[in-house]
This record gives sequence, C-alpha cells and structure tokens, in this order.
Amino acid sequence: MLNFETYSPINIPVNWQSELIMDNEQRYSLLQKYLSPISSVVVKPNDWPVGYGSLEHDNLPVLYQPAAIIEIPQLTDEQDVSHAQYYIYDNCLAVLNLGLKVDSDITNIDDLAISKRIEDLSEKYFAPILKQLYSLKAELPLMKPSDYKFFNNDIDELTNGKPLWVARMLTQGKGLPAESYANWLKSVDSKTDYLQLGSGNSLLTEQQYFSDVNRIMIMSQFHVALMDRIESLLKDNLKKFNINYYNKNRLALLGKTVTEQQYRNDHIEYINIQVSAATAGVQGKRRELLQQFNIAWGFNEQRERVDQLTDLTQARIDRSLQDKLRQQNRGIQTLLAFLGSLGLISLVIDLASIEGEVNHKDTTGLLDLFNFISAESFISLTAIIVILFTLYVYKNHE
Repeated sequence: MLNFETYSPINIPVNWQSELIMDNEQRYSLLQKYLSPISSVVVKPNDWPVGYGSLEHDNLPVLYQPAAIIEIPQLTDEQDVSHAQYYIYDNCLAVLNLGLKVDSDITNIDDLAISKRIEDLSEKYFAPILKQLYSLKAELPLMKPSDYKFFNNDIDELTNGKPLWVARMLTQGKGLPAESYANWLKSVDSKTDYLQLGSGNSLLTEQQYFSDVNRIMIMSQFHVALMDRIESLLKDNLKKFNINYYNKNRLALLGKTVTEQQYRNDHIEYINIQVSAATAGVQGKRRELLQQFNIAWGFNEQRERVDQLTDLTQARIDRSLQDKLRQQNRGIQTLLAFLGSLGLISLVIDLASIEGEVNHKDTTGLLDLFNFISAESFISLTAIIVILFTLYVYKNHE
C-alpha cells in the first residue's frame, strides 16, 4: 500500500476584487457566510502562520494566501482517501491536496489511474458545491461571475470540479533507497537532500520537512496554474487584435474588447507585484524550497512569456486603435476637402450670375467661358472636379 499526496489546481467561481481586499479575514468571513449553510461542507481558516514572528511564518501578500480551507466529510469517508482539503484562492482557483491510498508497490504504479481517481472524486463531491457558489448573489468584494472582467465566466468551466492536472508525491519508505523510485519518477527537474522534484512526480526523502514542502507545493500549484491560465487567455486574445484576420469593419466593434484587455494588462502587472512580494516574504526552509520549484517548473520563464504576450497584445491594441484613428482622420479630412471644394461650385454660380448682369464686351476674361459653355454645363463640370478631388484626397490619405 502506497500513500500518495496529490495536488490539483481546479477552476472555481470565486474571484475577489483583489486590490480592495484589506486582509484575509475579510475573504474568510464571506466564504464562511456562504458555505456554512451547506451541510456537506466544513469551512476552516487557513492555518499557515502568516506575517512575521518566527521562521514558521511567511509574510505573504493576501493574493498568495488561501482565503479558506474547505473539507467535505463525505469525500474523506471514501476508503482510499486519507484526507482532502480544498485551498480556496483568488482569481478563480483552488488547490486540492488529497491523500490517496493506492494498493500498489513502487514497481507498478499507474499514474493515469491515480489522476483519473482524483478527477472522479472531485467532480462527484466538489462540483455540486461549485454550482451553488456560482448561483450566489455575491456580496462585494466577492464578484459575481457575470461581473468578471479578467477571466471567462463560463459556468461549466467554473463548476465542473475537474482538476487542471494532478501532481503526485511519495515519501521515501524506511529501508528503501531513493534509487528504488527512479522508474516511477522518470525525470527529476531539481534535486536537494530532502526533495526530488519533477513535473508530475516527486519524492520527499525526509518526512520531517513535509509541512514545509506541502505549503510550498500548494502555493506553487496556485502560482503555476494562475500563470498558465493567464498565458492561455492572452494567446486566445491575440487574434482579436490582429487586424489581418478581420476586415476593417471589425475595428468598429473592438471598443469593449480593448477596454477589457486593458483591464487585464493592469491586473497582470498587479499580480507581478504580488509574486515579487510572495517570493521575498517566504522564510526558513521554504525559501530554499521555493527556489527549487522556481528552477524545476520555470517560474521565471513562465512570467517572461506572460510579460511578452502582454506586451505583444498591447502592441496590437495600439496598432488597432491607430488604424481606427487613421480611418476617422481619413473621413474627417475627406469631408473637409469636400466642403472646401464646394466653394468652387459657389464661385461658378456667382460668375454665371455676374456674366448675365455685367457688360464685358470690351474685355476678354474668365466670364467669356460662359459664351462657349452653358452655365449649367459649367456647374456640372465643376461638380465632377469636386468629386474627383475628394476621391483623390480619400485614396491618398495615410
């Protein structure tokens, strides 16, 4: 029998007005208010020491603190589940830490079966709770899904309870060398004396460090899932601002989309500040662990990709707006050219009027043109010239 610690990020309909949150108690009290009436749910405050005071504390910004811990008694009644806690975060994410007992040995572990079991359990017990959360008339600073500006508010995406992925960790058994787990680990992205960390499978070699590893594992799962969702969102949005995919009439419909993307870009900058604060605030062994996760999972590279996608999206927004502005200027200047040209028609009419009223037989000049061309034809010719001039201005405007 093997006892796995599994870690699974999950989309949820819990999104706060992050910049208006003063402290975690503000979030916890609201979640307790909404979730406590549900008989199948136990709501607990996050028990990690936060702030300063000892090396057990981490001075994390509110964004990187779990707002609450949800436990579902029926879930832990399952024979193969030793414990299960949903760590509820901001930005529509939770992290499930579930202990799973698997009747196997290290030579025949089925990772896919473990992931499928976690997925089935979460969909069975967590999805109904998420559906109730989605339908709540939320009280600010908790946002209603219909008010989301950053993430999508698709009901299935936010309530299916399905993990985005499942990470697995074993603790090295007594009397077994770490090499015994090599076939299961397959690849180790970063290795220290007490943790061999991989992309999907990890091995804790020193049980005494479990609490530190567990906290950093949960926080890192939230961070990676958040950055991954932002990266996917930015990739999807890029084509909206690539004018090569649309005719120019599409530009007139971009106003709302541009406003939403500007909000997203601002929120990404806010998240980057919180990431920096969280990294600086971690203490004790967890600081070393966080560096290990950074190396293994490419935190810096992931943030760099997000920053590059944000910059590229912003550049496309700017180009779209500039193109829209050019079209507006083109229309305005064409209209001005047309109105200015109308003065020629007015001049011709005045000259035709003068020609009929003034005796100019003893002089030769512009009025003699009316002896060869009728006033009506002259005015029509002038109108054609005005139209051609207006078209010239329109076609040659940059």
